[in-house]
Amino acid sequence: MEALFAACLIGIFSGLYFKFLITIPLTLLAMIACVAAAAWQGQTVSAALLTTVLTAVALQGGYMIGLTRRDLLSQILSRLHAAPSRRA
Repeated sequence: MEALFAACLIGIFSGLYFKFLITIPLTLLAMIACVAAAAWQGQTVSAALLTTVLTAVALQGGYMIGLTRRDLLSQILSRLHAAPSRRA
């Protein structure tokens, strides 16, 4: 469960700050990490496959959330870092 949450947060961060090409290497890295963790823990092939697919879906879903919230975040950041007007 923690891996899904972490994958979603990584996806949100990558959706906010990177282009779409980042999803391919991130998904491959997540798949490799899930397979390695499943082999380390001695899980069955079906459990490893399920974990890998769910992690990839969480990563892609988080990316879409970050991508759609990019405008909202830029508005919030511009309001927080607003400088006073220099007009007289």
